[in-house]
Amino acid sequence: MNYQRNMPERAVIHRVTVYGALASLFLMCLMFSACERIQQTVVPGEQPTVSPGDSDETIKIGMLYSLPAPGTTLSGAELAVSEFNAAGGINGVPITLIAKDDGNEPERSAELARELIAEGVIGIVGPDWDPQSWAVGPLAQSAQIPMVTTYPTNPNNPDAGDFVFMSAYTDNYQGELIAKFALESLEATTAAILSEQSTAYTGTYAEALREFFTNNFTAGGGTIVAQQFYEKDATDFTTQLTAIAAASPDVVFVPGFMPEVAHVIQQGKTALGMTATFLGGDGWDNPQLIPVGGAALEGSFFVNHFAAQPEANLTPEEARQFVTAYTAMFGVPPDGPASLGYDAVRILAQAMQRAETLTGPAIRDEIAATMNYSGASTIARYDENRYAIKSGVINTITDGVIQLHQVITP
Repeated sequence: MNYQRNMPERAVIHRVTVYGALASLFLMCLMFSACERIQQTVVPGEQPTVSPGDSDETIKIGMLYSLPAPGTTLSGAELAVSEFNAAGGINGVPITLIAKDDGNEPERSAELARELIAEGVIGIVGPDWDPQSWAVGPLAQSAQIPMVTTYPTNPNNPDAGDFVFMSAYTDNYQGELIAKFALESLEATTAAILSEQSTAYTGTYAEALREFFTNNFTAGGGTIVAQQFYEKDATDFTTQLTAIAAASPDVVFVPGFMPEVAHVIQQGKTALGMTATFLGGDGWDNPQLIPVGGAALEGSFFVNHFAAQPEANLTPEEARQFVTAYTAMFGVPPDGPASLGYDAVRILAQAMQRAETLTGPAIRDEIAATMNYSGASTIARYDENRYAIKSGVINTITDGVIQLHQVITP
């Protein structure tokens, strides 16, 4: 999910003091004093800094994130830094994560990026949204500081130059994934689309997914039998859903955000008795989806970056370890944004470990050379556009719970 939106705040995340060695995972390290403490103190009005200890020698990684949503990208990044420092940092030198909340504002994000560059960071993780990424990318490129975005999925994000990489998949890719799933797994031959009118952020996201879903669904032999639109913050979708129901589609693709998507499905299933399967994109990844949508969501599917309920026969061990460690650290399971913050830091830090020198060009070259990365998600490689060729998941709602249905490997 990729465009600025007023969304319900994520589950409470404890940020007052974070210890880099998790009791459940690093007890052995603590017993032998092998793990360094990582402390984070957040003072109201100040930006948090994750410090590796008392050493003056640290490797500074900057981060730009947005509150209240998605917010959890920072939590994933914190976990990744804690794990690296517990294991010795970057070739023996600990990491300091300097994280700044850009308030969902592109101009603010650019201002903070300049601050991070002046503070001597040698890599930047984030921002969380496409407009902020478009504002920061040229600054990172000009300074020759490698940047790995977190949540953005617009394919234009790396356009600033060869120092800008993505950790999320692109909208092209997720539109392709859900279209192929509809055709092959659900054996759908007809589809309808209900999406938000184009606006500066959210509508652009919906427009992109609508286009990529349509192109892939029709290329695979399917037919789009209806397209309807709604305004941001709409609550009544009766007119649009009535028109869609009259076309009798096999599936209805709703590439939107909360709370609209939950109301759409609830009204379609409950009020109109629609039997079509509802499908969505990563914009559905929100803790309020099920509380708002209720039982009407049963049997729906959406594509996402990550599944918080990994299964041994479908999910790599690294992803299951991430879920365990994150839940132990923050008291709640991770969501998609958390997984992207985690992976973005790990991709950058692993490139630093491999680089012959900790210079921007050397780190950039190692990010570009990333192969067979496995963390919260799996990245086979980066292509020439600096897109992550990576895994995606199809989640479903069953018995009132979001569950992993299928993993698509790169």
